[in-house]
Amino acid sequence: MTARTIMIVGFAAIIALMVAVDLAGRRPDRRVGPLGTALVAAMRGGAGRVLVLGVWLWLGWHFLAR
Repeated sequence: MTARTIMIVGFAAIIALMVAVDLAGRRPDRRVGPLGTALVAAMRGGAGRVLVLGVWLWLGWHFLAR
């Protein structure tokens, strides 16, 4: 396996985990909230906004730079 293939598989696993957590958070007997609720909570403070912006920039750079 090449390094590129390992990175693609890693990103796919992270996305699949995020989707699974979001779907689990939307069930009526949930223990965790959906990802949108977590994002709203993170955006309340200044440090959270900087962190969300940084993650957004990092994802954009890695997925749109090529």
